[in-house]
Amino acid sequence: MSVFFVHTPLIFNNILQIFSKSKIISEIKFDYYMDPTEINSVYWDDKTKSWTYEIIPVEEYHGFVECQHCQKPLSHNIKTGGEFKVVYVKCGCSRT
Repeated sequence: MSVFFVHTPLIFNNILQIFSKSKIISEIKFDYYMDPTEINSVYWDDKTKSWTYEIIPVEEYHGFVECQHCQKPLSHNIKTGGEFKVVYVKCGCSRT
């Protein structure tokens, strides 16, 4: 019996690591953290040769893709202006 109790935290830690890399955790994050009405989008402006920001209103939100390094949203799948779009944002790696 004591062997089971010693290894129980290790077993649960391994299960958490397996599920954290799957879509199940992304869907849970989506349910609890994401229901934006607007997104601060970033895009490259060729005229000014710099990054430009624009607030995009969100009609429907359909999830995000997270950065592989910091696990923060990198792009969002939204519907705005009657069109489905992928909107890019600064991930957590680029924030100071």
